Amino acid sequence: MKKTKKKTKKKKKKKKTKKKKKKKKKTKKKKTKKKKKKKTKKKKKKTKKKKKKKKTKKKKTKKNKKEKTKKKKTMKKKKTKKKTKKKKNKKKTKKKKKKKKTKKKKTKKKKKTKKKKKKTKKKKKTKKKTKKKKKKKTTKKKIMKKTMKKKKKKTMKNKKTMEKKTMK
Repeated sequence: MKKTKKKTKKKKKKKKTKKKKKKKKKTKKKKTKKKKKKKTKKKKKKTKKKKKKKKTKKKKTKKNKKEKTKKKKTMKKKKTKKKTKKKKNKKKTKKKKKKKKTKKKKTKKKKKTKKKKKKTKKKKKTKKKTKKKKKKKTTKKKIMKKTMKKKKKKTMKNKKTMEKKTMK
C-alpha cells in the first residue's frame, strides 16, 4: 500500500505543471489510465502461475521419464563424433605450420648480415672522433709549453755557472 501512495504523489506534481495549458482534457485522460493499469497487471500474474505449475509440468514428467533419458543418450553419441572430426582437421593445420618455420630461418640469417653492416658504420664514427682529438692546435700548445720549460732551465743553469766563474 505504501508503494501506491508514492505513485499518486508523483503524478500530482506533474499535474501542477500542466494545468497552465489545458485543465479539463488532461484530468480526464489520467483517470482512465489508472483503471486500465490496475486491472491488466493483476489478471496476468494469476493466470500464468496456475497454468505452468499445476497442470502441464506434473503430468508430463511422470509418464515420459524413460523417453527423455533415451533421447539424451543418443545426443551424446552424436556430439562425440563431431569432436573426432575436429581433431583430424587440427593435424592438417599443424603440418602447414612446420613449413612456415623453415622460411623463418632464412629471414633470420639475412637479418644477421644487416646487423654486421651497422657495426662497421659505428667504427667509422669512432675514427672521426679520434681525428678530432689529434688537432694541431692542441699539440702545438703542449710542445710550446715543454720547450719553454726547457729554455728556462737552460738559462738558469747558464746564470749559475757564470756567477761561479766570477766568484772564482
